[in-house]
Amino acid sequence: MESQPSLGPGPLQSQAMPAVEIRYIGISQLTLYIISEDELRMIESGGPSATLLNLGIGFFFMAGGLLGSLLLSDTSKSIYKFSVFVILLVCSFIAGAVLLILWLRFRKDASETIKRIRKRAVSSAGAAVVEGTVGDSSVAP
Repeated sequence: MESQPSLGPGPLQSQAMPAVEIRYIGISQLTLYIISEDELRMIESGGPSATLLNLGIGFFFMAGGLLGSLLLSDTSKSIYKFSVFVILLVCSFIAGAVLLILWLRFRKDASETIKRIRKRAVSSAGAAVVEGTVGDSSVAP
């Protein structure tokens, strides 16, 4: 069996690392908001609105497919098959309508949460708000 070529002994401790240039470019203002875990979860996921919309559209398409199949098929000799088809059609249409109504109710939850967080942006009790630029020696409290 052939031996694998070695990559060397590794970095030597006596060698100095090359200097790295770090540039700091400041921003004009930094605002920090304190938010709860629930608010963070709502912002991350966007709330249940996307899921409700997807399910509502899916149920409406299923109802449309069932309606098309019912209208284009031959009349069934079995009342049982016809009843099952009609029950699935009505249930999927009702489920789609209910889910879309719920989506209309919940669609702005994430944006309302962000607005509520922004409205809370007041200075904490006893803290001084310092305004000015970095390096400005005349900072007003």
